[in-house]
Amino acid sequence: MKAFNTKTAGRVTGASQKQLIYWDKTGLVKPSVAGASGRGSRRLYSFLDLVQIRVAKELRERGLSLQKLRKAIHVLKEHPEEVRHPLAELRLITDGKALFRLTSDPEALEDILKRGQLVSALAIKPQCDYVRQRVAKTIRKAKEKVDVMGKTYTVLVEADVVDGGFIAECPALPGCVTDGETPEAAVRNAREAIADWLAAGEGKHLAKAE
Repeated sequence: MKAFNTKTAGRVTGASQKQLIYWDKTGLVKPSVAGASGRGSRRLYSFLDLVQIRVAKELRERGLSLQKLRKAIHVLKEHPEEVRHPLAELRLITDGKALFRLTSDPEALEDILKRGQLVSALAIKPQCDYVRQRVAKTIRKAKEKVDVMGKTYTVLVEADVVDGGFIAECPALPGCVTDGETPEAAVRNAREAIADWLAAGEGKHLAKAE
């Protein structure tokens, strides 16, 4: 997936909706796919945006100020290939006051702000892997079985990363698609949709119980 709404971004990174909105408004991490442009519009984030959000959340919890968080996010924006690369060695090191970037030379330490006592290192690769795994888990389709009118149907459930919530589809009944705020709600709605679909006689010849 190339775009993730705020609900999905929060689910993947662990950041709260308030944090995402605040960081967008203050320019810390802005959604690069689509920004909020008025009522009804949606913030849409890229994968690299999600990595930036995850890093910002981790560093904030380690005591780094919002001003210095901007320096950290700027580093990520300057090194997108190191973030994407599976063997990325990019590291940010902080004591909650100072922030450093560890370069490809393990003996070299670039002082971004000012020197301080090093007590905490944040490797970017694990953060990138975490986001990738959470994204895969979020968008993965799940199969559920539902019984309707004496027959069993398979329902595919997946996260709606654009609009939020979950989508449920019954492949045996073309066009029988519904949604819900949770996977459970989507399955319940799918059961009702299948019943309505069958009751209307639309699937008389096409429905194939599994």
